[in-house]
Amino acid sequence: MMVEMMAARRESARAMELLAQAIGGFARGGHGGNGGNGGGARGPEGPYSYQDFLKTHPPTFTLLAEPLNAEHWLRILEHKFLLLTVTNEQKVHFVAQQLLGSASAWWDTFNAMQQPDHRVTWQEFTAAFREFYIPIGVLNRKLTEFLDLRQGSMSVMDYVNESNHLS
Repeated sequence: MMVEMMAARRESARAMELLAQAIGGFARGGHGGNGGNGGGARGPEGPYSYQDFLKTHPPTFTLLAEPLNAEHWLRILEHKFLLLTVTNEQKVHFVAQQLLGSASAWWDTFNAMQQPDHRVTWQEFTAAFREFYIPIGVLNRKLTEFLDLRQGSMSVMDYVNESNHLS
């Protein structure tokens, strides 16, 4: 009986995996679970284009009153990049197009300060972006808030949400 249940679970898991592949193929404009290439199975797709990135509806960034929104913006973009196979160089180019207003001016200035043949890496971009838009004082204040967080009269769910927000 137990063996049959385990086999049924494996079969169900495999069916779900195939369904997810099929949905992914249709989402990329294909016609089934083979990634839309019209042939047999293939490995991870990529690299993707900027138009593919835009189809994930990435947010734009403008200077905001709340500095931690900058960190939230970066997290969202990191999640978008998980959907696509993009190089670190493409990440920088794609994200630079999402900067608006003074944020775009910051990027232009940052880029102009680099050596002419230097290509800014994703790690350099995120470090510089965080340094500029998320002051260390704000990080220290949020760290203190996180360390001082107590459940008190909050429900468990409210406490978990607050903890996640501060982390």
